[in-house]
Amino acid sequence: MADVSTSLSEYSETEREIFDAALRVFAQEGRRGARMQAIADAADINKAMLHYYFRNKDTLYEEVFAYTTRQFMASFDESLKQAPTFAETLRAFIDGYIDFVRSNEACMRLMVQENLAGGTLLGEHIREAATSGEAPPKILVETIASAARTGEIRPVDPDQAVLSVISTCLYAFVAQPTVQIMHPPAADDWDAFVESRKEHVFDLIYHGLAPRSEGDNDSQASPQPE
Repeated sequence: MADVSTSLSEYSETEREIFDAALRVFAQEGRRGARMQAIADAADINKAMLHYYFRNKDTLYEEVFAYTTRQFMASFDESLKQAPTFAETLRAFIDGYIDFVRSNEACMRLMVQENLAGGTLLGEHIREAATSGEAPPKILVETIASAARTGEIRPVDPDQAVLSVISTCLYAFVAQPTVQIMHPPAADDWDAFVESRKEHVFDLIYHGLAPRSEGDNDSQASPQPE
């Protein structure tokens, strides 16, 4: 498996074109249904050239996942790393995550399909990315843990909290037709809905993690893991 820390700039232009084409085909047809000829056609190259770069479909599929992981890592700007407070870090993560999914829906569909297929390869890349201190989810986990220790937010499990943030950001895109039925304005202007969604997710998570007042029922709070 390729090292996910590799920079996107280390790919050749032809490799990036192949990855983009393969991503579209894999997202539409799935790993089993995709054909190398269809990928070559989508990349506007002949099949022999495709095999020159990638000897078989499984190799290409694995490389597409590494490429997609690097795209995700690179999509967040420096505001996530430099944010001085929990609130600013949370907002930068939510905005960056939603913007990435909106601009890379094929990546999102591929991730969903990989999860439905068992998620073995996806799990390998997530675990590898998690070892990097610059991985966006890891940055948010560490920020939540720190904010809980200092009392800026109430005690929570940081990993559970990040799972909640990610799932809340992702659902509208995975279930877009359902969302547009349940919320008609989303069907009329999807971009406007997505921007308002960013604000809603931030407000929901940020105030949901706010310290409890003395009048709150603390018995409902989850204990901070040791």
